[in-house]
Amino acid sequence: MSAVSRGVVYSLIAVVCVLLVGIMALMGVAYNRHRRLEDTTIDLRRSISQQAGQIKTLQKRLENCDTVQNTTPVDTAWRIGTTPDSASVVSQISRKRVGSH
Repeated sequence: MSAVSRGVVYSLIAVVCVLLVGIMALMGVAYNRHRRLEDTTIDLRRSISQQAGQIKTLQKRLENCDTVQNTTPVDTAWRIGTTPDSASVVSQISRKRVGSH
């Protein structure tokens, strides 16, 4: 075999090896993605079944619930907050008048 044909054979073998390694890498990536998709699908199915159970529970609670419940709303007008009272307003006004003269 001549040196030129040996060089061509070695080049072809190298190209085939590189292509095989590339194909194996792509198959590994595809397998990992497939596995992640399967895991996600299983998680979604589990979540949907849990939500369906919660919906059924809430529907049962709603059916057993009275339609009218007597609850009094909380009156927030009596809450102690940062609103000034009349004494503090009068004292502020009187201080401003004294300071302006």
